Amino acid sequence: MDILRIVRALAIFRPSLIALQMDLSPEDEVFAEKCFQRSLIELEKLISFSGTPTVVWRRTGEICLVGVEFTMLTEWTTDDLVKKRKFIYELFEHQSVVEYWEKFASHAFESSIPCAFCFSIRRDVFDLPNVVIGQWLPLL
Repeated sequence: MDILRIVRALAIFRPSLIALQMDLSPEDEVFAEKCFQRSLIELEKLISFSGTPTVVWRRTGEICLVGVEFTMLTEWTTDDLVKKRKFIYELFEHQSVVEYWEKFASHAFESSIPCAFCFSIRRDVFDLPNVVIGQWLPLL
């Protein structure tokens, strides 16, 4: 039943992604990846100043940047999360994975979601959601 919920969520935004990507040339895709890499450099600086447990991942869920505070909070190392190609949903409990995909599907083409855990979806120059910035605040 939960797998069907995830599949339904993916079905909501997948056609939009496919439609937006159809017109991209290989050069456009390389340009988008270069922009993505530049964004990571900018985000790395920003995250180092924020003091908030932060993780950045691609729309596929692949973790590509982790703040020091997140590693302290979770006791995962940066190597475990980034170099070993972990996906954000691998860190979630089962029910949270389902909810993540449902929320991502409903907000993939919006700006952000207000909540205790928040994530912002940035779009690239081709208006495709390409990076997700997730921030956690530990409950005291």
